[in-house]
Amino acid sequence: MTQPLRCTLSTLCLLVLCGGVRAQWTDDAAANTPVSTAASDQGQPKLVPAEGGGVWASWFDGIGSGWDVRLQRLGIGGVAQLGAGGVLVADRSFSSTQDYGLAAGNDGSALLAYRDDDGSGVFIAASKVQADGTLAWGAGGVALTGTAAFVAAPGIAGTDDGRALVGWAQDSGVMLQRLDADGDLVGGPIAFAPGVGSYSVADMHAVGDDVIVSFVHQLGGFGSPRHLLAQKIGAAGNLAWGAGHVSVFDGGSLQFGNFPDFSSDGAGGAVFSWYDTASPQLQCFAQRVLSNGTEAWAHNGVAVSTDATHLRVAPWASHDAASAETIVTWVELNGAQSQAGVYAQKLDAAGARQWSDAGALLVPLGSDGISAPLNMRLGAQSLVAWVQSSGFGQDQLLGVLLDGSGAIVGGSVPLATTASSKSRLSMTLTGAGHAALAWSDKRSDDGDIYAQNVNADGSLGPRWQDLGGGTEGLDGVPLLTCMGPLNAGSPLGAELSHAQPGGLALLWVSFASAPINIFGGTLHTLPVGFELLIVNDGSGGFAASTPFPAGVPSGAEMVFQFLCQDDAAPFNKTLTDGLLGTTP
Repeated sequence: MTQPLRCTLSTLCLLVLCGGVRAQWTDDAAANTPVSTAASDQGQPKLVPAEGGGVWASWFDGIGSGWDVRLQRLGIGGVAQLGAGGVLVADRSFSSTQDYGLAAGNDGSALLAYRDDDGSGVFIAASKVQADGTLAWGAGGVALTGTAAFVAAPGIAGTDDGRALVGWAQDSGVMLQRLDADGDLVGGPIAFAPGVGSYSVADMHAVGDDVIVSFVHQLGGFGSPRHLLAQKIGAAGNLAWGAGHVSVFDGGSLQFGNFPDFSSDGAGGAVFSWYDTASPQLQCFAQRVLSNGTEAWAHNGVAVSTDATHLRVAPWASHDAASAETIVTWVELNGAQSQAGVYAQKLDAAGARQWSDAGALLVPLGSDGISAPLNMRLGAQSLVAWVQSSGFGQDQLLGVLLDGSGAIVGGSVPLATTASSKSRLSMTLTGAGHAALAWSDKRSDDGDIYAQNVNADGSLGPRWQDLGGGTEGLDGVPLLTCMGPLNAGSPLGAELSHAQPGGLALLWVSFASAPINIFGGTLHTLPVGFELLIVNDGSGGFAASTPFPAGVPSGAEMVFQFLCQDDAAPFNKTLTDGLLGTTP
């Protein structure tokens, strides 16, 4: 087999050196990527994936004039696509905040649900924002309520058929409303009313054309028990899990003010986690509810640990559909709650504990404060991230990668090392295969929004995405095996593992949009495109014969592909898989 040939395209440096460099994913854990550093306060960030490997980031902005709703789209390289400050979705007058909803639409848009006020009262509204920042449902969004009733804490989910479902608390019950792609109401509201007590929306996620909604049932007054229920709303607005809902947890009580998140199981169901404040006190549990509403494990869930000498709070569950395994992370406490650590557990398809009955130790009990131990599948491993603090205002964001046995791979991964107050950590998996995290940070004032990506190998900063689907070498080895990260002032490198020595190779560079196929390889539509003809220059590399064009904007998403001769079949012209990246 021919040895890989390294191609260093020095002319590509022209792209990096011209114009100012905009913020992008950084490989410096002490810097991180600013999403919003406006003079006013920013808080409660949320993240969901955006098309093209980027993310949508939303937050509340500006306590001086009321907490407004803002939105930004970060490209695959972490570059803000909607200008400084993003898009103002809702100009509000609230002096305090409640929860709100952010979801991805099936057309590349972002969907938001939030409380709004217009001087005549408080109402629930929903907005749709297109990839270019256009408010598709108008500047004021769609008002979903017009009542004097108490309305609060809405959520939203976007289904595969282009619709949206919004849910919120209204007086003592929960209301749900379907919307079509244009923001028009689909049918009337769906009302959940408890026989006693009250309901509040906890979380909601789309599963295909359906939506799973979880809600907390408080059985009476302030000191009464709080249980966790769930329901699947079918595409026709039907209650797919029956009129009585699914009782995910009804044997003890949730913490007051705790509304547990859940995750899709990738098969039409969901995995839930929570901690019980009743009996046994402060212990974490998990449950999987199958697509048909059946509990996969014992009623009231599986305990993540049987160690009765410790307490446990703040669990977070994620599910891997391929293996049917669930990973749960949580904060471990000593009996006096004076020491904290981070633990994890893997549950198999039957709910059996896999990482010993006590779980895997990630951070031993100590005096540092710990919060928000989130986890997600990242490549062949699991990423766990949490906030850890040695004292007031000394928070850092740390992480580890876990292998299938629960062992830490490669040591700790520092994610945000600037010591400052950090809160409201959010994490999602992007279409580019890396994790994105966002949080509120007081490193400069009373609250800014920062973000950071984490690659599958635990590294930080921009990387290239292999788009796949292209023609490979005759022995199955991809022709284009790697494309180095594009750093300011550095040349771009590529390896061709099957290039014909002395032969020609055509490098096609295009700007990303909707994908199309050409010559069996994956490309993108070409609003702008150009070619660089390169040839073996006798030194083991390639030389570019055409200069890189000027005027390419910072933040452009680009696809690189080679059309070249295969050394196993010199007369065959083969197009490599595409590699997608973002220019600084």
